[in-house]
Amino acid sequence: MIQAKILFIEQEIVKSSKIDMEKLAAVKKIKMLLKEIDFKAEVIPLENAKTVRKLLESLKNGPLNNHEFLIVKELIKY
Repeated sequence: MIQAKILFIEQEIVKSSKIDMEKLAAVKKIKMLLKEIDFKAEVIPLENAKTVRKLLESLKNGPLNNHEFLIVKELIKY
């Protein structure tokens, strides 16, 4: 589910008349982090941005930047 949502967000960015390259880079980074998750063994809590943020930060081994966190918020709302 989260993988489909991130693809939709990426498509919206690419289809826009003015592509936000920083936002697109954030989406690509999050997609890369999501590939590290075994979705058969893990459940992603999509109702809470803080929990998703903590999960992605643990995978990244560092804090998310502002654009990445905005993408996380967008994933929760999507």
